[in-house]
Amino acid sequence: MLSKLKLFLIAIAYTVFVYVISLVKVQSPVKISISNLDKVVHFGIYFIFTLVWFGYFSSLEFKKEILKDVLKASLFAFFVGISIELLQEFLRKARSGDFYDVLANSLGILMAVVLLYQIKKYKELKSVK
Repeated sequence: MLSKLKLFLIAIAYTVFVYVISLVKVQSPVKISISNLDKVVHFGIYFIFTLVWFGYFSSLEFKKEILKDVLKASLFAFFVGISIELLQEFLRKARSGDFYDVLANSLGILMAVVLLYQIKKYKELKSVK
């Protein structure tokens, strides 16, 4: 099991990574012709973001009640996503904020929450047997 400090460092490193990739100007982006691929990327980034911060808040333990840790991780992920979109809109000339990015972020967060509760339910059923 990872220590609380290591979980925190992983979460901070991932957060810095998300800010950097979201705010750094891309000189010549790779052209991939998959419709809405960037929304899928947003979904995945915030799905992982929520899981990483839940790991830190919960110390990877699925206690009887995980609501507080899930709430902290998902709200933090949501506000980071909003802050990045606002920074893109108001500070960066090369990028712009997008409501659909926020929506994709939110869906990634929601799916992470669903997964966490499914894992919790599975662990509870497994411990009953």
